[in-house]
Amino acid sequence: MSKHLFFSLILGFSLILTSCAPKKQEINAYDLKRVLERFAQNRIQTGLMADTKRPTPSDIQLFEEACDVYRLSIPEAKEMLKKDNKALYESIYGNE
Repeated sequence: MSKHLFFSLILGFSLILTSCAPKKQEINAYDLKRVLERFAQNRIQTGLMADTKRPTPSDIQLFEEACDVYRLSIPEAKEMLKKDNKALYESIYGNE
C-alpha cells in the first residue's frame, strides 16, 4: 500500500471519528487563538494557490471552517472574536 493511500485512509478515518464528537460550547482564549491561526494559514494559502476556475473562499467561510475543524460553536466563537478583536471581527463579518 502506498504511503499516500495509507495517509488518506488514516485521515478519512480520523475525520469520521471527530465529526461524531459534540461541538464545544464554552470557548477559551486558547481555542480562539487556534482558530485564528488556522484562519490565517488558510487565508494565505488560498491566496498563494488561487485558481481562476474555482472561487476563492470568503473570510467568513475560512473562519467558520476553522471553527468546525476545532469543533467550536460558531456563534460562540464569533461573540468571543467580537469581544476580543472587534477590528478583525468587522473585517470578517462587517458590522453585523
